[in-house]
Amino acid sequence: MDEPKQKLAKLEELIPDAANNLVYDFGRHLADYLYDHLVPREFVMACESALYDLQRGLNGFTGKRIQSPLVGYPPTIYARLRMEIPTIADAVLPAEFAASVKSHIEQVNARMEAGAK
Repeated sequence: MDEPKQKLAKLEELIPDAANNLVYDFGRHLADYLYDHLVPREFVMACESALYDLQRGLNGFTGKRIQSPLVGYPPTIYARLRMEIPTIADAVLPAEFAASVKSHIEQVNARMEAGAK
């Protein structure tokens, strides 16, 4: 995951038309949650963990306060960042891996919708 981590650090170059700068800040923050040999489902979980930790302001692994401009926003901001995960995946991951990430997200969303009915 070294190459995706490097790409996350320069997300501005890879997604120049992102909805706002928070996407770039999230990419830099997300890099710390990735590890070697992730599978697509684990990439999504890393994104979700990063978002959850940002909402709380605490790193779930270390218990330490997170120093980031992304801490302290209302929940809608984190929901918006969650919607950017497929775009981020396309920008930093190999095409097949990114497609699997998007497929996993779609499957989870479909299960959630089915459960809500």
